Amino acid sequence: MNWGEIKQAVLHKLDGPDQDLAEEYKSRMIPAANEGLYLLATGGKPIYRQEEVEVTEDTPLLQLSSLPCFWELDRLYQHQEEGLRPIGSYVRQGDTLILAPGRYRVAYWALEEPVTGDTPDDHTFTLCPEALSLLPLYIASQLYKHDNAQLAVIWRNEFESGRDLLQLNHRERRRQPGTAEFESLPWAGWGRGQ
Repeated sequence: MNWGEIKQAVLHKLDGPDQDLAEEYKSRMIPAANEGLYLLATGGKPIYRQEEVEVTEDTPLLQLSSLPCFWELDRLYQHQEEGLRPIGSYVRQGDTLILAPGRYRVAYWALEEPVTGDTPDDHTFTLCPEALSLLPLYIASQLYKHDNAQLAVIWRNEFESGRDLLQLNHRERRRQPGTAEFESLPWAGWGRGQ
């Protein structure tokens, strides 16, 4: 679904208001859409991204907030002679990682790009289609909560039920077998060693 299709789905849920009311609703959709996108990306069907970064001795810091739409760090890999290797030897202070010089792949959970008044109708989203199909329910529930609270609650409940199913499916997929690797190093005490 693109942004234009989502707006049309919301207006359809609101029983196709007249043109003047439709324009008012369209302007009020933006904050509700961003809230819904945030809820779906953080608690429904997360967006997984990976970025390659270069860390030098001059700049050993990586600002996680500089990654596109960063939400939460998943894993960190370092490019080494034998290939890409997961690492755990870094220091995190807030949204800053202190890393040894080298090339890294940062795997993280991302947020959706927020919509604005300038977002074109043909704008597509990164969220999966099953998550995006719930967005009109959330937007309609937010727009109608003062006009028809009963209907708004029904739509919000449908949204939350769908989001719960997305969370359940996501958790089930993450439980599938995979591989893990770690390296146990002797502890050198605070302030010593790596």
